[in-house]
Amino acid sequence: MKHNKFKTTLFMMIIGFLCIVLDVNVGTGLHYPKEYENTTATIGEFQYYNIASNYNAYCDYKMMEGGSSEQDLSQPSTQTNVSSVAKVINHIYYKDLQVDLFNDFLGFLLIFLACLSLKKCSRFFSFGAFSAMCACIVHGLIVVFPFFLNGIALCYLVFFIGMGYLALSVLTIYFIVLGLFQMCPGVPCRDERKWGRILWYVIASFQILSTFVFWLGSDLPALHNLGRIIVFANVVLVLVFWKVMWRTIDYLENSYEEALEKSATN
Repeated sequence: MKHNKFKTTLFMMIIGFLCIVLDVNVGTGLHYPKEYENTTATIGEFQYYNIASNYNAYCDYKMMEGGSSEQDLSQPSTQTNVSSVAKVINHIYYKDLQVDLFNDFLGFLLIFLACLSLKKCSRFFSFGAFSAMCACIVHGLIVVFPFFLNGIALCYLVFFIGMGYLALSVLTIYFIVLGLFQMCPGVPCRDERKWGRILWYVIASFQILSTFVFWLGSDLPALHNLGRIIVFANVVLVLVFWKVMWRTIDYLENSYEEALEKSATN
């Protein structure tokens, strides 16, 4: 019974990891209650990157002239003016609401429940449960913001809270990795811990990189495609990480059973 419960907990963590790193959005046909309120308080690109990377949006463009004259403006125009024209984002519009099939909220919820099940094995799982719960709350706030906020308030709030959400994602995975390492100590698992640390570092780096690539790629299709490649690579790395940790399954199970027995005797 304990054996099955422990493996179920690990599978919950694996699915949680995959939900965090993988995004598959599908349209629902539903719409936000209000159109995005465009503002001149900040540049259109900053607004669009924030809105499009978190919600389903598109934009139109305008041409802006800029440049300098080769003559004094107070003199008659007898020389040729040198000017340049730049295409900039003009207005931002919401598309329909989208749903992530591998929802981050579900991923953090599974991790939260798994960490509660393993909290007797290591204090890092308690930390992981707390950070996963915070991530669930923050993710929920980001989803509902467009129903209550608009314009510059939404733009800045989703940017700064989004950065906090990214930090929680990395921190949650970090606590889980430390907890797993504490459950398989000693020389027999030395190589697994070494490769696990390397893989965690690369996974966290790819998670941060893909976030900013998708942010900038909102208006650059080539970067958006690069982001998909990074996400695919990160999914593979997550599977490799758990493949490595599965080699220590006997040590993990022993630590789990010892923790339960110790807790029962206290």
